[in-house]
Amino acid sequence: MRNHRLTKFKNSIVVKSIAFLIVAMLLIVAVGTYFFTERQMATTLNWTFNTNQTQLDQLGSSVNNEMKQFGDKMTLLAKSYEVQSMDPLIAGGYLKSYNISDLFISGETVTLYDRRDSMVCNNSMLDANKVSYPINFAKITPHRPYISNWYRDSDNTPKRAFGAVVSDRASGDGSLVASFSSRRLWKYFERHKIGKDGFLIAINAAGEILYHPDLKTWLDEPHKISEFGIKELNARHFETSDLTFQHLSDGKDYLINYNYNPTYDLGLISLQPKAEIDEMVSSVKLISWAILACSILVMLIAALWLMLMLWRPMNRLIVHINQITDGNLDVKDIVVGKRKDEIGQLSRSFNLMHNTIKRQIRELNAHREMLEQEVSERTKELEDANKKLDLISRTDELTKLPNRRDMNETIENEVGRSTRTRKPFCFIFIDIDHFKNVNDTYGHAAGDEILKAVAEMVRSLLRKYDVLARYGGEEFLTLLPETDLEGALIVAERFREQVEAMTIEYGEHKIKVTITLGVAQYDYGLGADRSIQLADKALYEGKESGRNKVVAWNPERTTTEEYKRAAMDTVDAVP
Repeated sequence: MRNHRLTKFKNSIVVKSIAFLIVAMLLIVAVGTYFFTERQMATTLNWTFNTNQTQLDQLGSSVNNEMKQFGDKMTLLAKSYEVQSMDPLIAGGYLKSYNISDLFISGETVTLYDRRDSMVCNNSMLDANKVSYPINFAKITPHRPYISNWYRDSDNTPKRAFGAVVSDRASGDGSLVASFSSRRLWKYFERHKIGKDGFLIAINAAGEILYHPDLKTWLDEPHKISEFGIKELNARHFETSDLTFQHLSDGKDYLINYNYNPTYDLGLISLQPKAEIDEMVSSVKLISWAILACSILVMLIAALWLMLMLWRPMNRLIVHINQITDGNLDVKDIVVGKRKDEIGQLSRSFNLMHNTIKRQIRELNAHREMLEQEVSERTKELEDANKKLDLISRTDELTKLPNRRDMNETIENEVGRSTRTRKPFCFIFIDIDHFKNVNDTYGHAAGDEILKAVAEMVRSLLRKYDVLARYGGEEFLTLLPETDLEGALIVAERFREQVEAMTIEYGEHKIKVTITLGVAQYDYGLGADRSIQLADKALYEGKESGRNKVVAWNPERTTTEEYKRAAMDTVDAVP
């Protein structure tokens, strides 16, 4: 009997088919796993390389943005009234003030030079004569900040010098020069992680190391990247577009990635140990072997399951599944009678799963409707919050007037509208007279009350489409659409009279203030910025001639040279 069963088992076409299927599948899985492993190892290497390069490029963008912002701040600082005064006491006090000190870190200096490249003052609290920069003053131009090569001074930290032109109508041109310490960039470098044991090196075009995690060893004095084991590296032209391993002086191989910005002469080298990458590749191999073993186990279980399967109940089950797959969830349950074998259990489990799916789909539909409602509500709340944030970003906190950023956008829109309609519009530059004396006499709180009072008074005299903005400090800028110079003078005089007539009560004090106003009509040949400068010039003349008056800029005073400079600025602005 036993031999009969064995002979029947050997002659079974089902057994033979399943045995053939197992052998074929094992071969397919083995070959597939091999190619999968090779591909995954290559993918792991490429992923590691591309990830390191992407993170390095992002780091490069961050540090380059840090230097760009420093240059922009230098340009703005050079345009400040105190710096442009070229007065050693005024400018020196301003550069040493609390507000300006926040722009610089320890070891950084900023120095003001006159047009003969002689030092006027700096922000040093000690001996100002010891501050020097490796900078060619002839290369400092008004178009963009000048940046020197990397250098080291007394604290032995790599630095660069940024230079910006100072234009002062009273005393002539000068230069504002500041040192930019590489310590500003170290916070980015220290946060940059490369795998588990990788590290970052920063260099300049000459191959000098500007940063290494071991600061004491590599930055106590100038060191070259060649000392680290990276030979024949041309910082300006070196590229790592493909997988590259570098053997270093410590005897280890590293995966190298590189990023260089020629504008700021900064090269970033990312180094990840090859042993660490090999460990990742070994993990891929281990996973592949586990997948192969699991695949073999699954195939054996599947073969056994097929041998025990009964075709009729299975076909019924397949038909039932196909109906549900087609979306017919209301199909009746499978009826298998009182069978307690695998088919019966599978059928009952499937019926239970079918009913569970129908219930969960109903619950999911209800939950989805609730989520859609919540998303709609949250979206509206977010839109409202964004509108409030946008309003805050465009409004001066003290006076509640539009700030300089919002005013610049309004001016840009008005220029476009005026260009289309050819209707004139004017600027009125307003400055509160002797505002510093008010602050010194009554305190900054009184100064704030005066700013708010003047702003409220001027705003109450405007038309609904006129715009008043706080332009900085005690200065305000008014935009009068569809108004010529004669009309703007009338409005400006009304401002002056009303402010002069009002009395501001602060505590027990009654304070009287006056304002000086500069008026200029928008000149299509000069553009918005230079037209505003004309109003500023008129204001300056009013200040020089006694204050508490309205001064208009006569368009006939605008020289041909100014139009040429405006045209050159327009050409330079074209990308």
